[in-house]
Order: sequence, then structure tokens, then C-alpha cells
Amino acid sequence: MNFAKSISIIFLLSCTLGLFAQSYTFSTNNKKAIKYYKQAEGFYRGMDYSNAEEALQKSLQKDEGFIGAMLLLGDVYRDWHKNDKAIEVYENIVATSPLFFPATHYFLGDLYLEEDEFNKAIESFKTFLALEGVSPERALLAEFGYEKAVFRKQATKNPVVEKISKLDSSINTSQKEYINYVNEEGNYLVFTIKDSGPLGLLSSSIREYFMESRKKNDVWQKPEVISLPSIENQNMGGMNLSFDGRQMYFSGCNWPGGFGSCDIYTSRLRSKKWQKPEIMPKGLNSASWDSQASISADGSKMYFTSRRKGGKGGSDIWMSIKIDGRWTRAINLGDSINTSGDEMAPFIHADGQTLYYSSNGTIGMGNFDLLISRKLPTGEWTKGKNLGYPINTKDNDLNIFISLDGSKAWISSDRSREKGWFDIFSFAMPEEIRPNKIVTLNGIVLDSSTNKALETTVEITDLESSELSSKSVSDINTGEFLSVLFPQRKYAVNISRKGYFFYSGTLEASGENNDIQKTFKLIKIKKGASANLHNIYFDTDKWDIKAESLPELNKLVKLLKENPDLKILIEGHTDKSGKDTHNQQLSEKRAKAVMEFLISKNISGHRLSFKGFGANKPIADNSTDKGKSLNRRTVVRVQ
Repeated sequence: MNFAKSISIIFLLSCTLGLFAQSYTFSTNNKKAIKYYKQAEGFYRGMDYSNAEEALQKSLQKDEGFIGAMLLLGDVYRDWHKNDKAIEVYENIVATSPLFFPATHYFLGDLYLEEDEFNKAIESFKTFLALEGVSPERALLAEFGYEKAVFRKQATKNPVVEKISKLDSSINTSQKEYINYVNEEGNYLVFTIKDSGPLGLLSSSIREYFMESRKKNDVWQKPEVISLPSIENQNMGGMNLSFDGRQMYFSGCNWPGGFGSCDIYTSRLRSKKWQKPEIMPKGLNSASWDSQASISADGSKMYFTSRRKGGKGGSDIWMSIKIDGRWTRAINLGDSINTSGDEMAPFIHADGQTLYYSSNGTIGMGNFDLLISRKLPTGEWTKGKNLGYPINTKDNDLNIFISLDGSKAWISSDRSREKGWFDIFSFAMPEEIRPNKIVTLNGIVLDSSTNKALETTVEITDLESSELSSKSVSDINTGEFLSVLFPQRKYAVNISRKGYFFYSGTLEASGENNDIQKTFKLIKIKKGASANLHNIYFDTDKWDIKAESLPELNKLVKLLKENPDLKILIEGHTDKSGKDTHNQQLSEKRAKAVMEFLISKNISGHRLSFKGFGANKPIADNSTDKGKSLNRRTVVRVQ
């Protein structure tokens, strides 16, 4: 519950109690009018609005000037959601006796706002704020309403998108649907459905199910339940998938072995089946409620919602970082994101720089609105910005999913209530709120000898920053994987699997092609087998290893430690530039530098040898720059 809402409840209760205690005493002497009014009070407290209305009509027939009865009748209509009748009653009160009950101006402002009468709402709130004796709490609430009316007036006059489409009835039903994931091609959709059971909200069998649907001939097919092992009849929800759709993160509540009321769990997709869920570690999870996790493309940062101690309000967005294979204790994202209200449903785009989430603690269109924040070079996040109308409405707009290319979005909203509470909608993303442009690498990993698909770990590293850009796993059946790149950058591609030489290569994302498709072949480790290491760099005519070589060399260290009996020859090769003798010496010194690096990392020198070949074994044409680049290489050969 946000701060403004807390004040609102206190305010409305105090107004109602004041009305019960004083209104009939000061505004009528008619005993029958008071009698019917007291009957109406009882009906109103019991939420029997129909009988309360009837009793108040009788009271007003006895004394049509009984303002206390008018006020209670307005309250009845307001709570009964008969806004037009409530407005009519309150307007009559302020027209005849504007200072009798000052809160009426606030009530009118709130109702005008709900009915999109923004100018009238603004004037009512201004009138209320100008009255003498308004308490600071009531003034704060009115200021919140005033700012909301101003914001909504401006936002509705300047819509950010032209059309928002509701997904068809195969997806949206009479239950609640929440978007989780849509694949790169836009033909596979994952969502959560909350089934209230046959008794609706009174049912004791409220459950959330993860569903999947595929599009055929531009039509979404009947969804099927996603099966997760070992969770039958367990309470779960708050689900997201990794950008490639192969890792699931979700919340399990009150599960055996949990840390709190709800904890974050993960499951991997292998052979088209989701594996047994595993709980994320303590520190990321807490003794409180933790849910709605969203993972970065490089797998190193998790953003999620928590109600743990140390937050800014009800529920906040927190982040945990994976360092050396361990998740750190979560940190709060701070007051540029979190408010005294509730922040929910974080979604970190694959660009790693754009965060979308929902909040009810900011001035916006409705209760929960969707916001965007961008990561600054300092690592700080910009103040959350409302996504605008009609992405946000006066209803609840709760969570969002953005396509990899940033062109399309799907949201969950209760703006359409003819069938269910929350439905899924889609729209084309406006340029100003799109994530940064990315390039996707759609790869396939195969055994170099058999062409059999391999399940491998694929890591893409930015060569300039030496930072991991994305981490993914190739499919065990097809060898397919999806990785994230950024335009105008050069990358090291490392693909590893036990029993194989890791693949080492470079890849440049020019930005001209948003989708790169490439096949990679791994070489099995056996005597005589060799692999080229293209990401070991030296300055021209030197043998000092450059810093951007470290990710590659660390992979080689890891390979040698995982295979303690492996002995290798390190070969140095140059291009044809320069004299043969010089090239021979340079290649030997470079190969020796690599060997010395490995020894410095506790690899026994008995397992290592080196040799320089100069330009004697080219693998490409030395007459082109590209060919020369390929010929300048380090090769590892099994002895």
C-alpha cells in the first residue's frame, strides 16, 4: 500500500466518523429525518447500499435540506461505484453549502478524476487546498490528487502510441493472465494464468499456472500447461524467463526447505523438458517475500521484488550480482527506482541498460503504472519515468515484456473487465522508450567430426571492455543458442564443453545486420588435435600479452585444470610481413609468453612446451589484411 493510499483510508474514515457524530445534530431538527438517517448509517456500515439509499431518500423527503443525509447518500453512491449519482449529490451540497463539510470538495475531485473530468478535478482539489484549517495529511492527499489530475490531463492529450491490441480469446479468458515471455520470432508465448476456482475470490483453490502457446497461421493456439517436476499442488507464481527462453525463474511460496514466505527458484530447459526446480541461495532470497525475478543477458545480475527489511516502502526492487559463481547479498536499487509505495514486476531488457517496472508510488495515470529507468555510465539508475498513455491507464498496468529488437511490447492490465480482471495486450514500442539496439547471434554448436549437436556454454565478451556481454547454453538436441551483441563492437566468442577444446573466435557486430547466424564446431580433445586461439593479442612487433587476451587465457587455464593429465604444445604463428628470421623469433617469444602466463596460474611446466613457426604455416592469404589477421595466431596442440 502506498503512502498516499494510507492517508486516503485514514482521511475517508475520519470524514465518515465525523459525519455520523455531527451532521444530523447541526443540519436538521426533524425527528423522522434523523430516524431514517440513523437506519441508513447501520445499512451503510453493513455495506447494504440499496437499503441505505432507500432510508436516506425517506430522510430527505422529511427534510430536503438535511445536508448530513445528502453527504451520507453521496458516500453510499461513491462506495457503490455509482459515480454519476455521487457527483450529482456532492455538486448539490457544494452549491448550496460549500463550507458545511469541506471534504466534499476532495470527494468531488477524486470522482471527477475517476471519470476523466480533469479540469473539474483540478478545480475541486484547488478549492479544497485553499480552505482554511486543512490538516497537513489531508493537504498532502489533495496535492497528490491535483498532481495526478494535471498529469493525466497532459498524458491523455499526448498519447504515446496509437493502438493497443488485446490478444485473442485463446489467450485471454475469464481468469487473470500475466505476460512472461515472447520469443525472438514472436511465435511462442509464455504467460501465467491465475485461476480463482469455481467460487471466484471466495474459492480456497486459487492457483497460478504457467502456460505456453504457439502461433500458427497468425493465430495463437490453445495454451498448454508448462510441466515442472516435483511441484504438484505447490503455490507458485512471479515467473520470468532468460532472454533465450531456456532458464526459468519463479517464486515458490511456503515450499519445504524455503527461507521465507516466498522464495525465488530456477529451472533449466533440457531436451524440451523443464528440470527439477532449485532454490536460489540465501542472501538473494530472504526471510521475507521474494518474487518476480528478471535475469540479465550475461547471467550475472538478478533484479527482483522483495518485502525484506531495509526497503523504501511496501515492496521494492532489489538486485543481486553473481561473482565467481556465487550470488551476493541483494542490494536495494535506491530511491531513483523505489518509493514509499510498491514497486513490482522488474524486467531488465537484454541490453542490460534498460529497466522496466510497475509502481503505485508515483504520480501517474492509475494505481499501478509502468515506468522505465536507464542505467547511467556511473552505474546509477535514472529516475523512473512513466511510459505514458495509453500504455498506462487509470486502471492497473502491472507488468511488461519487450521484444529483443525493442520494437514490440506486451503488457498485463485490468483495463478491460468484460471477461476477466487482467488480460494481455500488445503494441508497437515508441522510439523514445525503446531499449538500446542489440544484435542477436543465432548459433549452432556441432562436433567437428560427427556434426552431432552439442550442449555447451557460450560466452560472449566485449573485447574493448573485457566485460561479459551474454551467457547462454546451446540446446542438447539441436545445438542452437541465442546470444546478445551490441552494434559497432568487436567480441570474443568462447564456447566450452568438457572433453572438447573450447572454441575461440572473434566476431564483429557491424550493426548492418541485426541477426547473425553462424555454425561453430568443437574439436574433441585427443592426441594430435589442435585448436586456434584467435583472441590472444600482442602489440605490433612485441610479445607482451595485452589485457584483452585475459578472458581467452583464463579459459585455457580452466581447460588445463579440468584435464590434469593434458599436455600441450603452444605454437606461435605470424603473418608474412617482415623478415623470416625476425618472424621466427617473434613467434617463439609470443608462444613462450603464453606458456609463462599459464605457469603463473599454477599450471605445471612439465605439461607445457612451446614452439615458433614464424610465417611458415599460413591458413589464409597473406596478401589481404583479413588473411594476415587469421595467420597471426596462437595454436594449442595435444601432445
